Amino acid sequence: SDNKLQELPKNIQDIVDHLNHKSNVTVHINVKNNPLICSCNSFDFVSWMQDHSNNIAEWENLECLYTNYSKIKMHRIDLSVLKLSCWKPVILAATIPCGIMLICGCIVIIIYRRRYKIHYLYLQLRAALRRHGKDNDDEYDFDAFISYSSLDKTWGLETLYATLVGIHHYSICIDDRNFRPGAYISDIIIDAINRSNKVILIITQNFLRSKWCTYELNMARGELANRGRDCIILILKEPVHVLPKELITPTLQSLLDTRVYLEWSDDADRQAVFWRKLCDALGEPRPQNERHEGSQY
Repeated sequence: SDNKLQELPKNIQDIVDHLNHKSNVTVHINVKNNPLICSCNSFDFVSWMQDHSNNIAEWENLECLYTNYSKIKMHRIDLSVLKLSCWKPVILAATIPCGIMLICGCIVIIIYRRRYKIHYLYLQLRAALRRHGKDNDDEYDFDAFISYSSLDKTWGLETLYATLVGIHHYSICIDDRNFRPGAYISDIIIDAINRSNKVILIITQNFLRSKWCTYELNMARGELANRGRDCIILILKEPVHVLPKELITPTLQSLLDTRVYLEWSDDADRQAVFWRKLCDALGEPRPQNERHEGSQY
């Protein structure tokens, strides 16, 4: 006793264990009046003391300095509680970074999956600032913007565009005439949609395989929600059952399920019905003095 020990040295513990197991000698240890410490660093010592309580003099009254710096009788220490308190900082140190990484990972995944929508919202805000103060249909420069795959360009220009402009006198926005070379594709797509009263999507297998056509489809769907009115016209150049199911995105499926789409046909009579329905969907052409056929983005 009175040796100013904070814990019993390991070599003494080993000697006591050896004597207890290898001989009939009963060893008694007196460590009272020592500044014993019962902390994480001395966990093994506390555990050993409790296992050898029969060898400790005045065991019931033996005190030590606990983890919260208060004195406690050593026999009352719950080793499981002490062990948990020792591991808590380690657990917290591991959990907090993991939690932060998990949250960051979720944010990255959400941003990646919603990247088109986020980009659209940014461009939509920018476009709204540009046309601030315009609250009616006069804010649109074109009757419609036509979105089609470059592989369907012949039909898109020579049939659809030529008929709408040459026969029905609509103001139509298309990439060949109204897109400025060198501009960012994402920017000009959003600008084209924003400046057009309607968006005509020519749905084909080529369209669905095109990254930019899919982008235009998603942006048009976002514009539909933003305007609060129907601004999308779907033209199925090919029958819907011909389109591979794996190419039909949830966005397109939603549009097909919630609106009447137009189907192109090689039959002359059905083509007449097609043009009448398309013109009904487009509404009256814009007056000649409000057209912007020559403007570029």
